[in-house]
Amino acid sequence: MARWYSLVILVSLSVTAPARLNIQSLLTQFCAVHPDTPGCKKTVGVFRPNTFPEGPSEPSGGNTEQSCSAFSRRCSQLSNFCVPRNIDCSIIDSGQQCKVPDGDSYALQILMCGDGTPVGIRCGKSSMVPQLTQMLIHCKGANDAFTQPVKRLGVLKGPGHTGGAGVYRCGDSGSWEPLYDSPPMSDLIHSCRYSECGRVPQPKQRMPMHRRWSWVRAIYFRNNIHCTGTIVSPTAILTAAHCLARSRVSQKPHDVQDFQIELPGPNKQVKRITITPNAIHIHPQYRPQIGRQHDLALIFFKENKDYSLPVACIADIPHDPTRNNLQVVFRLEHGASGATEEPMWSKSQATWDSTCRVVGTRFAVACKDELILQPSQFCASHPGLSMSRGSSGSPYMAEVGTSVEEVWVVLGVLSQFSNESSCGLGHSIYSQVVEDSDWIKSCVFDKRCT
Repeated sequence: MARWYSLVILVSLSVTAPARLNIQSLLTQFCAVHPDTPGCKKTVGVFRPNTFPEGPSEPSGGNTEQSCSAFSRRCSQLSNFCVPRNIDCSIIDSGQQCKVPDGDSYALQILMCGDGTPVGIRCGKSSMVPQLTQMLIHCKGANDAFTQPVKRLGVLKGPGHTGGAGVYRCGDSGSWEPLYDSPPMSDLIHSCRYSECGRVPQPKQRMPMHRRWSWVRAIYFRNNIHCTGTIVSPTAILTAAHCLARSRVSQKPHDVQDFQIELPGPNKQVKRITITPNAIHIHPQYRPQIGRQHDLALIFFKENKDYSLPVACIADIPHDPTRNNLQVVFRLEHGASGATEEPMWSKSQATWDSTCRVVGTRFAVACKDELILQPSQFCASHPGLSMSRGSSGSPYMAEVGTSVEEVWVVLGVLSQFSNESSCGLGHSIYSQVVEDSDWIKSCVFDKRCT
């Protein structure tokens, strides 16, 4: 009996606590009673994955036979746990199970296994867990190698925010039920993709930086700089599909071994590294012969566990740029050709226009024929900055932060450009990220890319 004691208070609270009990309060109370639990010793009252609690705890005194509340009872199959009265004890042996969600943007922690398996021992089989299992899900910090502490329950509010967590119980229908006013699991998981992205990287432990726009990286094809891309997750770079395609009319990529990507290095002595990616995915609706519709692609690489990478936000709601909304584009500078030379980019403020009206002059007769936008594209002007070969695939970014700290989202990916235009001004055409954000995020975070 003693080995179950580390869960008694936690589970008892889970059925008797007020509806809006903060998870932090729940865990703080647990640590107050069990100060020797591994997770409580290191960071009192703060939950971090794999530290709270790691294994069964022996009681320091009596009190192992706690009574249940008026809203719960004991079942013979789980004599040390209080089970809500609206749940029939027979379901404990019913074989009903729930599927554990799987994704890169959040972490999971089993708080109680529904069949009584002690904490620290695997709960369930494969990706399935038994009914009554309780689980904590919390969003990972994109700019931190370690998952952020859980401080509140709820979804992430938007790009660049931190936090985001929920507690869920495997219900009698085989689906996860939210507890303590947690948000629906699907809403939480979707919001986790925003976690801490888009913040201007600052040099700190486990995240060495040597340039401000460290999301923007070079893509090499057979050892020569070929295009530009943007880091959008610890394992993925977003770029243009035509940069990776076998020809101007092909929808299929070159062999992945033909490419290398440039990433931030581990320290001041090694500022940058180049690695070979392990997968390439071109947008399934990319149409190179129809104005390069959906000109988007993702390059995947192995995650480095030793230090973190800066991550830009993927825009999935329209952020219509305004005068109060700083927007920038990037031009690859000439000079760095081989993989041993460090690439550099110039940036310029830009203006977004969905129809290219901002580019055209009143008397430019050829302008109408020259600027043909597809539904998945937008036009941008950037006076004083002429795009160069190798700039393709670079991001159109907007600052959308609501506080002092900057938060940057990728709104577009450079598809085509003209530096000398009959329309009067040079212009660039970008593929809209918002329009294809479902595909991008599904591919990046859920590995569903077809």
